[in-house]
Amino acid sequence: MRRKLAAIALLLPVLAWAGGPVASSMNAWRSRSVADPHGLIAQLRDQLDTAGPGLAPTRERSVLWGMGTAAINANDDAALAEATLRLHSLGNADHDPVALAAAGYLRARHDIANGIGEGLTLALQAAARVQEVTDPQIVAWSRFQLCDAYALDEQAKKALPLCRQSLASYTALADRWGIADAENDLGIVLATLNRVRDAAAMYQRSRRDFATIGADELVVMVGDNLSPMYLKMGRAREALALSKASLAQELADGRISDSLGSSTDIARAEAALGHPHKAYAMIQQAVARARAAGMDGELSDVLRVASGMAERIGLLKVALGDVREVLKLNAKTSTPALRAIEAELEQHYATREKELRIHDLERENRINSLALKAAHADAARRIAEQRRADLLGRVSVLAVAGLLLLASLLFLLLRNQRRYAEELRLQALRDPLTGVENRRAFMQRANLLLSEPRNAQRVPHVLMLIDFDHFKRINDSAGHQAGDRVLAMVAEFLQAGMGKQAHLARIGGEEFAVLCPGCDAEAGMRLAETLRAGVATLSLPATLPGARVTVSIGVAVFDGHHCHDLSSWMRATDEALYSAKAHGRDRVVASALVS
Repeated sequence: MRRKLAAIALLLPVLAWAGGPVASSMNAWRSRSVADPHGLIAQLRDQLDTAGPGLAPTRERSVLWGMGTAAINANDDAALAEATLRLHSLGNADHDPVALAAAGYLRARHDIANGIGEGLTLALQAAARVQEVTDPQIVAWSRFQLCDAYALDEQAKKALPLCRQSLASYTALADRWGIADAENDLGIVLATLNRVRDAAAMYQRSRRDFATIGADELVVMVGDNLSPMYLKMGRAREALALSKASLAQELADGRISDSLGSSTDIARAEAALGHPHKAYAMIQQAVARARAAGMDGELSDVLRVASGMAERIGLLKVALGDVREVLKLNAKTSTPALRAIEAELEQHYATREKELRIHDLERENRINSLALKAAHADAARRIAEQRRADLLGRVSVLAVAGLLLLASLLFLLLRNQRRYAEELRLQALRDPLTGVENRRAFMQRANLLLSEPRNAQRVPHVLMLIDFDHFKRINDSAGHQAGDRVLAMVAEFLQAGMGKQAHLARIGGEEFAVLCPGCDAEAGMRLAETLRAGVATLSLPATLPGARVTVSIGVAVFDGHHCHDLSSWMRATDEALYSAKAHGRDRVVASALVS
């Protein structure tokens, strides 16, 4: 589940430039942005409407920032759009880099959290706008926003130094709220890096600091971030108490998104305490709330947890149904990887164009065949007439010869067009970049394999899904041409590494499938590990100095039970690949649904 509280510090920045009474309302705004975001949006809108054009630019900037922050916490896209557009307009009109940066940071956080576009790029552009600003409060604020963006984008190693700098800046300013907020974000980053005890210690510091300034609701909220750490440390009862307190507060405040995380933590704690049915009941309540609120991103996370808990209590069909729904939600909102989706669509349309061309050629062949038959019939008629009319003998001979020549030319044309049509069929089954089979060829081959009679005796087969780790970085740093060369190089290595025992296909942007007929799980895992290790040691072109390519591999065995058709087989393999990604990448993971 997504971490909590990073949005609180969104209220920390530009009010330092507003002066006087604005700063005095700071803590109230901070607290209300979490406890009552909808009410705060209404209050700030009223202030903007009442003041009208007479509102000082610094005051307007502060109010719009508070409104945008509350909109993010309330999942109010309309209020967020209003705040960012007005901040951008204000920044351009007054040449105010802080207002422009504020608009960028708000958009960045929304886009990263929802998996939309290049959110991190927006955050970096916002940071660049205030790079020349020396005000220490603005410097601390900007560092925190960048730390928060990297942490939300799951780039914890890059977030860590920025979060530490942010904490140091707030400490120098003696800003207790900023210190507590930065400590919480630092705890989130440490938790992402699996530094459990360090993260727990940082969350405890944040709770103490929030308590000293009377921010009791935030003490409870950070407690739910601390709960998973306690669970990993074997302190399940303490974890359960923290998450229950957080859930009660979130439901009272109407913060559905945050309540999903608390419910998930409660379910995990109940499971750790040996109460699997209580855990499942709690996670089902979270699923219902996510569905009712239309929160597809959060619903995907909750369903993934629900699937595991359903499987533990023997509800295997329910578990598989949850996995299917997760895959549908991810296909609708993710995928993951806009460029990969675009590439797949381009390939699909190119393949369809070839199919239409093949259809046209076949139609022309039929027409030419009819013309050939007509020519032969006409030639026969001419010969008969020649026998009956000696006077027209020479003319008839020439006519017959011409028709026979035409028939021969049509025959040659027909043969060439058939050959061309066959070449187009082969091209429609090949990936033009790597030369290996494409998704269409893979689906045909896999369906043919599973339809063979020997599968009635449950002969095992292995399917692998191979996906590049952080391939976007190569495209971003060296360009798409360099990325294409790396794809072709790795595909050539994979093809050579598996020999004739398996079939390789490119089924997406940087995703490959390997079909291993008659291969058992042990042999499949050995081959997968060999391919993974080989890719990691490949020498890349000189245009990519210092770069290293790794892949994650998911493996599933077709056993006729859990994996009983191509759809379930691919889902099991995709789940294994997802697990490999989630556990650090550059590894091979076998499907948990296959013994």
